[in-house]
Amino acid sequence: MPRSLYTTFGVKKILRPINHNLKVHGLSSTLKNIVEKVSRNFAVNIPKSTKKSLKNDPVLLICNHPSQADVLLLLAAVPPRSKIFLVIMHGLSSILPAIGKYLIPVYITHRLNDKAKNDWKYHFFKKIHFIPEYSKEIAHQKNLKSIARASQKIDEGSLVAIFPAGGSENGHDFLPGVGHIIKNLKYPEKTKIVMAYVSGTSIWDFLRIFPFVKYFLPKFKIEFSDSIPADNFSGDNGRLISLQLQNVYDRWSLPFYPLPRFQMAVLYLRSFLFFLLFRG
Repeated sequence: MPRSLYTTFGVKKILRPINHNLKVHGLSSTLKNIVEKVSRNFAVNIPKSTKKSLKNDPVLLICNHPSQADVLLLLAAVPPRSKIFLVIMHGLSSILPAIGKYLIPVYITHRLNDKAKNDWKYHFFKKIHFIPEYSKEIAHQKNLKSIARASQKIDEGSLVAIFPAGGSENGHDFLPGVGHIIKNLKYPEKTKIVMAYVSGTSIWDFLRIFPFVKYFLPKFKIEFSDSIPADNFSGDNGRLISLQLQNVYDRWSLPFYPLPRFQMAVLYLRSFLFFLLFRG
């Protein structure tokens, strides 16, 4: 039997109650309870109209991904609903038996292995939790199926959350998959796109499981945008749609960036150039 975090000594005492709560209370409520326990404050800023969309509409929810805890924060902040899915690295789907039904796997280990050569946490995680690996060709075919499934779930009225920059070289540029999801939608006129920005996470968030550590780490915060009609982004080129979406996301999220002025100016210039490129 492949090694699993769920059966690891010590860790299973933490994960099994969470798995039970997932079965009883669902995804958002369970994760919100966890976040509130490990954070001294969890600030969520969400417009009323956006909250209504997140509860009821077909939604593609996109978010930045500076750290692993972003996944918990994003889903904890979303109003509870039955039809909710998360696009996430395939190896994480086996951490909790009850969470698999909410996940749409993407196969990016070939990217992460190159990017995380010096990331001790990632390599330690692989030692205690089995993550199947595939060639780039097989991973690509699996990703095509996952993208099609994400589009289908949205067409069926679900909310699908995704971290478009997850696995990218700089952790900022959107990968083209999110553009292909939008391109494949059958009913883009009925679909809303909502943007979210997480702050306060860090590489040390795993220490929050220990008592009182939360008082020494940053406060969690998440901002949500107004909803945007998905048919604002159209065309047959998923990569270009992804670039258009990133341009909109960058302009919206710039006020939340904790960057030096010169880096902020570079992002403003980049956003302006994208605007000129896609305005027609």
